[in-house]
Amino acid sequence: MLKLSSIRNVDSSPSKNIDVFIAACGYEGRAIAASESFHLSARKKLAIGFASQRELEYNANKAWFEKAGFDLIEVDDGKFRDTLNQYLSQSTPDGDVWNVEVDISCFNRFRMAHLVDALRALPAAEVLVTFRYSIAEFTPPAADTAPTVIVAPVIPQFAGWTTRPDRPPAAIVGLGYEPNKAIGIVDHLEINNATWAYYPLGPVPEYYQRVLEANRSLVDIIQSDGRCQPYDLNEPAQLFSEINSLVDMLKPHFNAVLIPFGPKLFALVSFLVATVHDDVGVWRVSSGALEEPVNRKPSGHVVSVSVNFRTMN
Repeated sequence: MLKLSSIRNVDSSPSKNIDVFIAACGYEGRAIAASESFHLSARKKLAIGFASQRELEYNANKAWFEKAGFDLIEVDDGKFRDTLNQYLSQSTPDGDVWNVEVDISCFNRFRMAHLVDALRALPAAEVLVTFRYSIAEFTPPAADTAPTVIVAPVIPQFAGWTTRPDRPPAAIVGLGYEPNKAIGIVDHLEINNATWAYYPLGPVPEYYQRVLEANRSLVDIIQSDGRCQPYDLNEPAQLFSEINSLVDMLKPHFNAVLIPFGPKLFALVSFLVATVHDDVGVWRVSSGALEEPVNRKPSGHVVSVSVNFRTMN
């Protein structure tokens, strides 16, 4: 298994000599936004679609991926990892280092976790991955919140099995604008006094106030002693550094778990932190198929972050 050796923000300009470009063919309008700008130099291109919820802009996105020369494969979550592994096994890097690009914008957290895990498991000395994230235009949250039906590690590889089960849990939560979902899981774990939260600031300012409004009950509990902090969507490497340092601080006293609500970029950073800390879990708290599909359109802002996985002596 390769280890994360570096992470840095990069500008949103096209890369050269990409071995594989991977994107999700979903129903959101932003599903093709990053691919339109960054796929042209890729030797192989994979768009992974879904076996259900082929609605809203799904068919238009599918047609674009096929016209752009992507290999398009539609699978349910249960077959996602095998499909990904098979595709990567049939691909070879142009040199000694794998150069991979991934648009995470429309992957769900389950698939994103498997992507990160599959890339660090490639049979190579070094894998360089550029992750792209298309920030969506503001879309008001749904009036009716679907009930939570999934509370579990997102995949077994990120369960974070601890050798010290006697230690109490602590949560690091990425806040989204789903009303009261974060406070719900904090109450479920009974850890109001051991919860740290991050809320996003970015180029679409409407999200900021809605996120704080949706999480007011939790923010009021933890903000007074500095356990609720903003993060800049345009600075994922800085977010990684902050969360990684917080995990280091918590681990001698707690079993830490990362709970990524909100932008997919926070989920990506959570998985990357968990690759550094095998004993830190990443949990999925979701309404599953009960969630109403929302057509999130691209804002025109794309965030890019470069991650290096390599063998460590």
